[in-house]
Amino acid sequence: MKRIWSSLLVVSLLCGCCAVSDPTQLAAAVQEAYRGAQTIELILNITSNLDEYAMEYQIQYTYHKDTNTAELEIQKPESVAGIRAVIAGEDYVFCYDDAELETAMPDKKGLTPADVTTYLLHDLQTGVPKQVWQENGHIALRYEDTGEEGTAVKEVYLQPDSFALTEAHIYTNGKQIMDCTVQHCALQP
Repeated sequence: MKRIWSSLLVVSLLCGCCAVSDPTQLAAAVQEAYRGAQTIELILNITSNLDEYAMEYQIQYTYHKDTNTAELEIQKPESVAGIRAVIAGEDYVFCYDDAELETAMPDKKGLTPADVTTYLLHDLQTGVPKQVWQENGHIALRYEDTGEEGTAVKEVYLQPDSFALTEAHIYTNGKQIMDCTVQHCALQP
């Protein structure tokens, strides 16, 4: 009997992927952690493949629950470093030095480097994942949105002890359009 359990453990470790015993309960715990956080701080490295070429960005992002606002600042590339966005609900105000520009976001929310962080957090706070599993020691959640233009899929990976975001992969119609690696993630209760 010991050999069977040992063999199953080795197989699951080699596969690096296994089912979660109670995905509904785990998804609810993730939602509770992100909904309950008073502030969420992130530094993300984003590779965007929206067109024929890839662009790399580094974004610093802070969410404030008490005011339901967020601040985003581009750190890299140097050509756009310092551009900030203040986000209040659906309203975005882009700032650079003393200039401000109010703008609306695109219809396909969460699919651009400017708004991917906001909508990843929105999914973690309110979304119901289509799939939950464990992979390489991380919790993985898959969110899907289907609209007129096809299906958008967001796969997010979290630390199992703190639910801190570690990476995310964004796809539209089966094609990966963004890859996010998280340099820093802190959820303050």
